[in-house]
Amino acid sequence: MTPSKRTRLFLILLVLMAITRAGHFGSVVSLPDASLAIFLLGGFWLGAAGYFAAFAALGFGIDVSLAKTAVEAGWCLTPAYGGLVAGYGVMWLAGRWLARTPELPPLRFVAVSLGALFGAFLIANISFWGLSGYFDAMALSDYASRVARYFPAYLASTSLYLGIGWIAQRLMQARKPALA
Repeated sequence: MTPSKRTRLFLILLVLMAITRAGHFGSVVSLPDASLAIFLLGGFWLGAAGYFAAFAALGFGIDVSLAKTAVEAGWCLTPAYGGLVAGYGVMWLAGRWLARTPELPPLRFVAVSLGALFGAFLIANISFWGLSGYFDAMALSDYASRVARYFPAYLASTSLYLGIGWIAQRLMQARKPALA
């Protein structure tokens, strides 16, 4: 990929994160959060750690900005926030691993994406339970049963964006011979 195409792709993903970050699952006026998919696709398409840092910084900046106006957003800004970044790292590394496969079979993309999403969800939620300071009296099993209900929505919204990303990847691969 040429540097100019990489820059355009980076900017497209940044804009997508900026316009979707406000709501986890979307609403009638907003799209669902694309952050998890952006980290996997960013790792796949962009690779370099500087891009990861830029996406993480943008996400944190948006969260801090939202915390000034939304009580729920401020509630999440605790010492556990590092677990969210670690979860994004899982998605990024899964994307890097997938990038090493020249012909990416759909089943491998789906399996790795699902595994990474599940890992990121676990890391972020276990760290929030253990480090946020909100759940000192709650057993991990009780917390897990409460947050498990959110996983299907994370799966659905992330799968939507990853599906679009996989189709875009296939279209880019199909164009390469035509451009040669």
